[in-house]
Amino acid sequence: MYLMEMIFWLAKLDAKEEGQMAARPTVSLSSGAGVGQRIQREPGDEFAVFTVNRRFIDIQGAWQEDKRGIVTFVFIGIMFVLQGQFLVGVIVPGVQQMISGIGYFGRPLPSDHYVGIPIFILMWAVANGVFFRFCWRWVRLELFVQRRIIVRFNRVTRQVHINRPACTGGTVTLPWDATVMEMTGGAPGSRTGDGTLIMGWSGDRTGAGFDEICMLGGLLDDQGSAEALGEYIRRYMEEGPDAVPRPKRLRATFPWPWDSVRSTLSFLLPSWRNGDKGLVLTLALLLSPLLLLHSLCHWISLLLCWPTWWPRIIRRAGLPGAPVPALTVAEDYGPEIARKLRASVIKLADPSP
Repeated sequence: MYLMEMIFWLAKLDAKEEGQMAARPTVSLSSGAGVGQRIQREPGDEFAVFTVNRRFIDIQGAWQEDKRGIVTFVFIGIMFVLQGQFLVGVIVPGVQQMISGIGYFGRPLPSDHYVGIPIFILMWAVANGVFFRFCWRWVRLELFVQRRIIVRFNRVTRQVHINRPACTGGTVTLPWDATVMEMTGGAPGSRTGDGTLIMGWSGDRTGAGFDEICMLGGLLDDQGSAEALGEYIRRYMEEGPDAVPRPKRLRATFPWPWDSVRSTLSFLLPSWRNGDKGLVLTLALLLSPLLLLHSLCHWISLLLCWPTWWPRIIRRAGLPGAPVPALTVAEDYGPEIARKLRASVIKLADPSP
């Protein structure tokens, strides 16, 4: 799901005048570390890597990606009622009866049906109009949008590319050297699965005119897992691909059904790894109908999205003779949005002394 990404993007557009502080969620990286600082943790890919080679590494960039499926369930339910029950069951047969003048059992269509059927058609049209007018932006959180948010770290150009849907800001290019990292979560062995790796870019350091933030790797086991992933990325960019171990297993970009099952069960993994196998098996058995439904909706949501696509200049970045992508600035979004972006800033701490 792209809920957090949409919230942060809409928050940036809240400000009306330069310098106005809009009501919005804030993220503080007061204890954030610059990428020049070594993290005292062995690097680990934490099953967050899509692709790794000598030019770039692609990392999972959607914090709530494993939780997608709820919007799909609601959407399928609404479409079943509006299109399945009303359109197929009432509207289409009603229109056929009005055209032929023949009702059920071959009898002439009663006169009141010539009033009732248009009313049903109008109700159906209004319901569809309201739904797609006011709810479509929330449907796009996980349906009919790019399949995944991917963050590409190009060590040749020393740039970071965040590939998001247009409704959450689109693709941005930022300088690696301006990156700030913060790792949060429980203590090692935590059963909560609340580890988070956050990367931020302060606008006054990047020259973009607005601040940027991204959460990588999904919801990790604990703070140690977040630190391991942060150090994995840092060493790859600072010391090269030979400084980090090969990923144990790459994430698949294709929507395999077993990946959806694994994502649905991810909240049980911290307890499983900490020895609570009996509790995990009991919960999985008791919740199996809900887990199966969630897995199915998760998979459907992936099938109804399209693969993440990179612009050609980013795909070729780092190749001999290829141009270096320009860094994203507020003016790339047009003058009106640029004014709002410059007025609405998430304050990020500068890690430099």
